[in-house]
Amino acid sequence: MSQPLIFITGATGFIGAHVVTQALSAGYHVRLSVRKEAQISNLRKLFSSHSANVEFVVVPDFTSTSAFDRALHGVTYVFHLASPMPGKGDDFQNDYVKPAVDGTIALLNAAKTVDTIQRVVIVSSLLALIPLDALMTGKFTAKEGQKIDIDPNMSFPTDPRSAGGLKYHASKILAHRATQSWCTSSAPRYSIVTLHPSFVFGTNLLQSSPEALDGTNAMLWSSLTSPQPLIPMSAVDVRDVAAAHIRVLEIKAGDGEVEEFILCANEKEGWTWNRVAEFVKREYEFVGVKVEGPFEQPPSVDTSKAERVLGFGWRSMEDTVGSFLDHQVELRGKL
Repeated sequence: MSQPLIFITGATGFIGAHVVTQALSAGYHVRLSVRKEAQISNLRKLFSSHSANVEFVVVPDFTSTSAFDRALHGVTYVFHLASPMPGKGDDFQNDYVKPAVDGTIALLNAAKTVDTIQRVVIVSSLLALIPLDALMTGKFTAKEGQKIDIDPNMSFPTDPRSAGGLKYHASKILAHRATQSWCTSSAPRYSIVTLHPSFVFGTNLLQSSPEALDGTNAMLWSSLTSPQPLIPMSAVDVRDVAAAHIRVLEIKAGDGEVEEFILCANEKEGWTWNRVAEFVKREYEFVGVKVEGPFEQPPSVDTSKAERVLGFGWRSMEDTVGSFLDHQVELRGKL
């Protein structure tokens, strides 16, 4: 009997590439959506050892009502990871909200017409469960079941850097809220699980040069080489996030409501800015660590549900940061 087929969006991204890798290692067949035909060749190379279990479909516009009509044929599970990243546009509605909300709802509607689909797993963010001012203060408590109030027509700062982050944060809240509302009103046959990782660090399987450092890994690097951290210390290994996708296929979940799981390591795994800075200074001198304390206490993040239901033990800070920086060493030719 053949393994189930998983339809995956966002395979060209940092988290998505790891999700595909772990799904293939677990024996699943995958169908990867890309926006452009030109993106397929790199993915073919990356997953060449499992080529018989990988297929591709081009979906140029996720927000179209017919975008996924043919893409979901024969699919058992859906992993939805594609989402706009901070700073990819200035228009809040068109560059952030529309792709995040409309793309997700279009996929959920399309999945509802496919009898074989049993579960849809959506990668949201810890941001969807914390207020908009949380990252600026660095002081927040995160747990599942949080209802965050937000004005979809809110205004943003004029500074592009801070505005981009806030728009991304707001879009995550709105997209998650839209998913919950859709689930309540549409009563799908399949279950819906949302994963809420904190800042995700680790080896980027698609980074091919030092200059291509981006996303959350770039935030970590910039924080280490700045006088003060740019983000609160709330972290999880990309491999743990990918593993969570596979684990949630093996449990009873949903039951008429969106099932949320927060994914975040904590202090006992070494995740404080003080310990990160000390580790990198000691083991990776080439980084040139400048960040200095005193540091704020890490935010309070309740991960007991993922640990209990998914059986998670989080990777250590040394493992995560070490794998990330070992890759940077390799890319810089310092081995």
